Amino acid sequence: MPLSNQDVERIKLLGFGTEFFITSKNGWFQLKNKDGRCVFNNGFMCLIYKDRPEGCRLYPIIYDKDKRYAIYDKYCPYKEKFKFSKRTVEKLFALVSKLEYEKVQRKSKINNYKSIS
Repeated sequence: MPLSNQDVERIKLLGFGTEFFITSKNGWFQLKNKDGRCVFNNGFMCLIYKDRPEGCRLYPIIYDKDKRYAIYDKYCPYKEKFKFSKRTVEKLFALVSKLEYEKVQRKSKINNYKSIS
């Protein structure tokens, strides 16, 4: 699950260190998985449900970057219980834009640092 800067800060306020829950690749922040599931899922429930990331709140609706539209995650066994709404799709697209912007900002900071070194 991708993480925005707001998601990271909200989870840090719960007392978790970033090394516990973030994996970073190519400028993206994502939740770590352990034993095939999110580090905050104990096998029965989400331990930070009230403070879960924005992408988790929108799930099982995800963004298909190849087709550039919202779809249900085909791996979610409960996807039929959720309904698309225009507002949910707007939230998803806003999240995708925010995540892409933040990724560019992170990569820019890294590149600026490398050019100074």
